[in-house]
Amino acid sequence: MLVVKNLAVAALIASPLALSIGSACSALIAPSDTRESATAWILIALASMAMAINLHLSFLRPALHAKLHGKSMKGYKHASGIPLVGSILAAIAVLVAWGKLSVAATSLLILFADTGSVVWLFAALARDRSFWSES
Repeated sequence: MLVVKNLAVAALIASPLALSIGSACSALIAPSDTRESATAWILIALASMAMAINLHLSFLRPALHAKLHGKSMKGYKHASGIPLVGSILAAIAVLVAWGKLSVAATSLLILFADTGSVVWLFAALARDRSFWSES
């Protein structure tokens, strides 16, 4: 059962990345002269907003708290962002504008910069040995 669980997690993690890379390759192999749809860019904008919220909560908010409280993290309460939302929106945007290099490249940027994305999920799971073992 562990193998099935790990394969399911790997498929979830790889799917937005695979879609973005596949779309970029498709754009490079057979470029299209049609424009991206506005829907794709709206989805990219929403994914970017999710990325900005996650980055703020991961890095800026703790730094501001430490600065305001004399480098002390006493009393700091961690606030969770909106994980996987940016990844899902970026993947949908790539599907809407399949073969458009600008959308694919932007979605890859979002996936790597968003601390709540599948890339960061994989990084966290890769470090957690208990997730990958039966015991």
